[in-house]
Amino acid sequence: MFFTSRTDLALEFSAKTGEKEGVRHTECKLYGMDVTETELSEETAEKLGKAAGHYYTLYSEQVPDFNNEIYALSVVLRKLLPQGKCLAVGLGNPDITADSLGWKAAEGILATSQFEENGLGGDGIGSVSVIRTNVSSNSGIDSSLQAKLSAEGIGADYIIAVDSLACSSPKRLCSTIQVTDTGICPGSGAGNPRKRLDKSTAGIPVIAIGVPTAMEHRERGECYTVTRRDADSYIRRYSYVISRAINRVLSPALSEDDCRMLKDFS
Repeated sequence: MFFTSRTDLALEFSAKTGEKEGVRHTECKLYGMDVTETELSEETAEKLGKAAGHYYTLYSEQVPDFNNEIYALSVVLRKLLPQGKCLAVGLGNPDITADSLGWKAAEGILATSQFEENGLGGDGIGSVSVIRTNVSSNSGIDSSLQAKLSAEGIGADYIIAVDSLACSSPKRLCSTIQVTDTGICPGSGAGNPRKRLDKSTAGIPVIAIGVPTAMEHRERGECYTVTRRDADSYIRRYSYVISRAINRVLSPALSEDDCRMLKDFS
């Protein structure tokens, strides 16, 4: 048995292919988290079969404090997110634990566009709409198309997409957050990649947030997708961190208690 090299993590791209030129890593510390910015050139991206752009990886050898993760992720999001109306999309399959990150995170993201429409918005409260797409095997509709049509329908200026990812290193499994401006390929974490959701397909910027919750291993000529036995607890943890960071950045005037109250009220 051995793990394959299938991965969505930028830190593992060059390590698995031996490609060094055209991959630039910059490291720093944020709230105790190791943050690596990876810039992938067009030429190298084509060689690797990946998307060119910027990838940010957040990782800690120790189990980090919730607040430190939220603060660090907030800093990264502020660097990447455009201005304007946001459509937050929870991707994945709610019936499969390792593929449910997007759905769980979307549950915690505060939708605020209805406040704006009713004249209740204000400074420090962004315009945010939230949807959860289902996998095509359940809906018959490609997740990328669901997101694109929803964005067009509400006139969104950009999309935040949250989904599970795949990794090739056991130490990265359920321990890393990746944020990128290159969009995402829904279903890649579960080994069922679909049409990409990015600026070229959606017509607007797509910022993707993901956590590697699955790995692929080969045994006796067969490939299997595996995850941690306690993956459900990590899904809960990271969905909390991601949703709180998004709320913090998009509606900075609202506290966590405010967001919780408004979600319960709506």
